[in-house]
Amino acid sequence: MINDFFGFCGLNDFEFWIVVRLYLAAFITVFLGVKHVFFKKKLTPKLKVLFWSFVIAAIGWEIWLTYGIGGGLAVDDRRSIALSCAVPQNFNWLLNSLADVFIVWIGLLLVEKLFKQRTAFLKWEWKVTLVLFLWFVAQNIYVEAFFYHLQLGSNGDLSWAPLQPLGTWFNPTLFKINGNPITFQSQSSWVLMTPVVQFLAIYFKKNKRKESII
Repeated sequence: MINDFFGFCGLNDFEFWIVVRLYLAAFITVFLGVKHVFFKKKLTPKLKVLFWSFVIAAIGWEIWLTYGIGGGLAVDDRRSIALSCAVPQNFNWLLNSLADVFIVWIGLLLVEKLFKQRTAFLKWEWKVTLVLFLWFVAQNIYVEAFFYHLQLGSNGDLSWAPLQPLGTWFNPTLFKINGNPITFQSQSSWVLMTPVVQFLAIYFKKNKRKESII
């Protein structure tokens, strides 16, 4: 059924599963967010972190990379016609930003599972930073190596973005997996997101505690 839905775009098997995983990650994010609000009846600190993560991901790199705003190629110029059909350019930044939120959500859950949930984000702890950093970078390496490697382009194709501040001026290949380059620029956004997410989590957690005291 899903294959029939995207069938008119002419996706090959590899592209088909790229599209399915992207839409699935975006759908799960929206579904869990709506469910969370419905049962909690209010915006919890976690949802506030996720909302701002969406905004930061969208403005920080997804919109720039989608439209090639900062001197790079637009995403439609870096991928097949079939992928552009299944994931229209004007929805690309939105779907990918929602998928980014899903990654952040998993990162928060990992921290809560590994450490005490009530105290995990009460203050800055480097062990929390390490967990978030390892998860964010590991998943992004996987994405670059096996998910979006045909869309990332060669050096000079990707746009400058606020959370990819060195742009194409300094974008060395760090290493390769299955012949697919893992580049500095593509990893830099999630490296910078690590302290940002942790700061947001601490900020909203502390605000909730202040409100409960008042």
